[in-house]
Amino acid sequence: MRREDCEDAKKILERLDEIEILLNTVLEELRELKKRKPEARQAPKSSLIEILRERKFMPLSEVKSKPALRQALERGLVLVLRDEGANKELVVLKEAARDLLDKLPMSVKDAEKLSERDYELLQVLNRLGYVLLKGGQYIKTELAEEFYV
Repeated sequence: MRREDCEDAKKILERLDEIEILLNTVLEELRELKKRKPEARQAPKSSLIEILRERKFMPLSEVKSKPALRQALERGLVLVLRDEGANKELVVLKEAARDLLDKLPMSVKDAEKLSERDYELLQVLNRLGYVLLKGGQYIKTELAEEFYV
């Protein structure tokens, strides 16, 4: 099997995992809605993966559905990273981290041109050793392979 075919198959499997997590989140929300009185019903919340696609990472404390987080972790879609510098745990979408890591090596000037969220993610990855600043260039380390598994 060609490498491109393997990568395409991996992307399809990741997307199926995301859909399954979304469906489970919807089922969980439906169960909650059935428990509530009709006047207490609200608009459904976005799924964890959708939120992370938009935000790239978020504090663990903001995750509303622990079962959705557990499933995303089991399926390898996210990682929980302990950022000692900021004294918090972050849930990071692997896909977002890979997109950023694939842009490396990158000069400091180019890094400053990144979107605010990408730059924040780069700084987190730098503090945690996934990325190093060496000779005015951000480069990924062997640790960064964790985002490709």
